[in-house]
Amino acid sequence: MMMQCRIPQVMLHITVCSLLFPSLVLSQLVPNTLLQRDDGGLAQEYGKIMDDFLTNPTCSANSSDPGSGSKNGQQIAVASYISPLADPAAWTRLIGYSKDKVSILVANVVNGPDTQVDDAWKSIIDQAHASGKTVLGYVRTGYLGVSQQQFKTRLGSGDLADWTAQIERDVDIWYELYGSSMGGIFFDEGWPECGSDNQYVNLYKYINDYTKRAHPGALTVLNPGSPIAHCYEDTMDTLLTFELSYEAYISSYQGNDWVAKDPRKIWHIVYNTPESAVASVAKLAHDRGAGFIQITDDIMPNPYDNLPSDSYMQSQMSAVEGGVPLNDDPSEWPAGAVAGTPSGLTASKADYSSVHLSWNYASDAKGYHVYLRNGGAGFIAASVPNTMTAITIGGLPSGSHVNFYVKAIGTHGDPGPSSNTVGVDTTPLPDGKTVTNYKASPSGASTTYQADILVPYAFVRLYIWDSVECDFDTDPGWTVNFKVDDYVCTHYMVEGETLYKYNGKLPAGSTAPPWSWETVGPVTVKIDGYTYTWTIPLGTGTTDTSKFVVQAQGYGPFINAFSPKPDDYDCKGSSMCTTPDLVKWCDHAVNTLQRSDSAIYSNQPGTAGEIRLVGVGCLFKVLGTVP
Repeated sequence: MMMQCRIPQVMLHITVCSLLFPSLVLSQLVPNTLLQRDDGGLAQEYGKIMDDFLTNPTCSANSSDPGSGSKNGQQIAVASYISPLADPAAWTRLIGYSKDKVSILVANVVNGPDTQVDDAWKSIIDQAHASGKTVLGYVRTGYLGVSQQQFKTRLGSGDLADWTAQIERDVDIWYELYGSSMGGIFFDEGWPECGSDNQYVNLYKYINDYTKRAHPGALTVLNPGSPIAHCYEDTMDTLLTFELSYEAYISSYQGNDWVAKDPRKIWHIVYNTPESAVASVAKLAHDRGAGFIQITDDIMPNPYDNLPSDSYMQSQMSAVEGGVPLNDDPSEWPAGAVAGTPSGLTASKADYSSVHLSWNYASDAKGYHVYLRNGGAGFIAASVPNTMTAITIGGLPSGSHVNFYVKAIGTHGDPGPSSNTVGVDTTPLPDGKTVTNYKASPSGASTTYQADILVPYAFVRLYIWDSVECDFDTDPGWTVNFKVDDYVCTHYMVEGETLYKYNGKLPAGSTAPPWSWETVGPVTVKIDGYTYTWTIPLGTGTTDTSKFVVQAQGYGPFINAFSPKPDDYDCKGSSMCTTPDLVKWCDHAVNTLQRSDSAIYSNQPGTAGEIRLVGVGCLFKVLGTVP
């Protein structure tokens, strides 16, 4: 056995070069990122690195054989956004691989946990946990709403406190739904800058501590997907700081301007990598200080929805030493005085599923717990730093009465006295529907759709449908159910701000069409309160755009809102339904009605006037007064 110590690269480079080339000046030895600092802190930076290393050197007792394994050896972590139903074999392989080599897997149901157990995901998560893997639940942090995209929460807010409430609630839901099989949280879309007075890094630290205190043993990962400031080193257990292609990793790599004390602090993802390059990429990642890697031959726009072949994965496992993930304890609450009582708690803007709360500062508060009580004991609905005294709480049941109160957190994390309690009545959903007032306005070159979405969802999709059922041999499409075993056939879809066209082919012997779409182009999407408006570059000159489905999924009741109702096109129960493609013919005939000499006009006594048009085995009645 021998002791191996990981010396920070900056210190190593400067020390070795100064010994070999003593005539070189300091500016020739240090990285440009340090020379460019304007705070006069170059010597302090080098001194800090030296002090950190001498105080807590990253060393491990290993044999001379690098394949023998060590606690902090390089490992594989997989952002495994693979549907358990679509590819169960991929999950069987992932679960079966050595936990020392493939130690972390990420579960992602609907860009988060949803609010109901997904049986397929539960089975996978339980099996992975039983095999010794650490399963992390995906939670979106939206760059805290401060990036150029200015992402909003599901409730449409960009406020830091509202982002905090949504993030913490998603964390808790993972554990409520999947219990002890959860091993931690993968926080995606991490903002990489410290912020004024460390505002952003301190918030991520607060969220990390909340997660680890509420769920002891939770491992945490923050994913900015890019280099991150040194202030973040102690925010979470692991930081994902590279998430680009093999070409970028080889030719234009940019790393952090600091070296982690433990290589397990850093995770690199390199996609579109040929199998022949797996070993060299793993070694390069090791040399660049990445204790976790994910190398894949999958490509954009989603390089995480397929698992490479077994030979590819075996090559990757052979290239890493293996070990166990890094998992630190939460921070200690600072000592101090007992916190005072928050006053003036008020509720406003209550709607179908959310409410806005605000209160006054309490003395000696280190933070605030917001408690929700719904007919029983109160529980923490959100926890925010002491700089925040207003928050929006979502996920409330529609048409219900709930109560809120706030406690300030004082010395050693002890909550102080409760504030006043406020009661909130959420608005009932109209007829229990979460999607209402949907309509289409087609024109020759474009079509505008509109719908009111009354509660927040993870996904809101717009489909254009052609007919009841699909002809998978001649014109395959994606099926959207309106009843059990009954569906409409769709060929176009809008998800986000992109229009897609279906391009899947039904595999021989299969009855399940694949989820496969090609990009058509961007669409204009406007959201004003509850109202979504889509304007797409398809009109009646291209296809019939009058029939559509608004589909909402995740965090609210799943719904398909059809217009028109496909039941009206369903002739089951009629003796003529045995005629092949009858409904399709009738649908086509309705859309191409022409008057001819074979039309039959009648005005039967005792009934409203009607016009009957008979053709291709179909009868159409136009009711009204016949002059």
